[in-house]
Amino acid sequence: MIVNKLLKIFNIFIVYRFGSAIGDQLCMTAVVENLFDKHNLKVVVFSNYYELFENNPKVYKNYSFKRIPKLLRNILLSCFRICEGENIANFCFPDNNKKTLEEYMRNTKAKISLIEAHSLHFKKKLELKTASPKIYFSDVELKRLSEKYINLPLNFSIVQPIGKTTYTPNKEWGFNNFQKVVDSNTNISWIQTGLHNDALLDNVIDYRRKTESLRELAYVISKAHFILSLEGLLNHIAASVGTKSFCIFSGFHPTEIATYSTTTPVMLDPQPACSPCWLLEKCPQEKKYCTVGIVPEHVISVIKEYQTLS
Repeated sequence: MIVNKLLKIFNIFIVYRFGSAIGDQLCMTAVVENLFDKHNLKVVVFSNYYELFENNPKVYKNYSFKRIPKLLRNILLSCFRICEGENIANFCFPDNNKKTLEEYMRNTKAKISLIEAHSLHFKKKLELKTASPKIYFSDVELKRLSEKYINLPLNFSIVQPIGKTTYTPNKEWGFNNFQKVVDSNTNISWIQTGLHNDALLDNVIDYRRKTESLRELAYVISKAHFILSLEGLLNHIAASVGTKSFCIFSGFHPTEIATYSTTTPVMLDPQPACSPCWLLEKCPQEKKYCTVGIVPEHVISVIKEYQTLS
């Protein structure tokens, strides 16, 4: 209570997130913006991905948990958890009721964004219905990156056919389906991003692990005509830099979880009765009905329609 009162006197809000979920921590930028714009607060950020908040004019102070010695970091996290209140909050779905985010969303059938879900417990009233993550670049940074990536094609699109299966395998659409989309759009210069050990599509420019940081990846995405990916980090990054995103949604969760103004969700409609399942383990059904019905031809037609209009 005392800590929150002191922070309130100095008009400071501490928002933090510890962990390896990059997309979640990028989504935290939307909360930072709301706290700054709507509440006129000096927002102090603690995260594992300091770089996502660099050059952000809405951030008062930006600290990296990775740069803090482990013992001190653990003490700091304990203090934050004890002192959580009106002016200190963890941007993470609380487990006070011994329920995970997935269990809560599955049981309530809530159709809210990831940004909203991780801030349900905030004491401050936030306006997040149309919120979107945001990455800012300085003029110096843009000049450096434009020189580094001078060989990017003049007009290109990004494809990432493999998601974060360590979280759940149930978002996957199928590598061969992505290949069919690429093969049917030979007029597009496709750049594939992802991990160095991801399978490589044919007829693409290989950018797996070619970008040296998240900010460099965001820059490359900002220069793309559009991206095609599974729901996940790339969709959040595309929204943060204003790039069009064609996003394959399985029945793992509702499209509301990450549909931004830049996002065109591609999904099976209507969804099977088992959706949204929020299952982290492999789908127990005979077939993964939520994705087996999404045919490459539909994705191809959606992309071609966009190309015609743009």
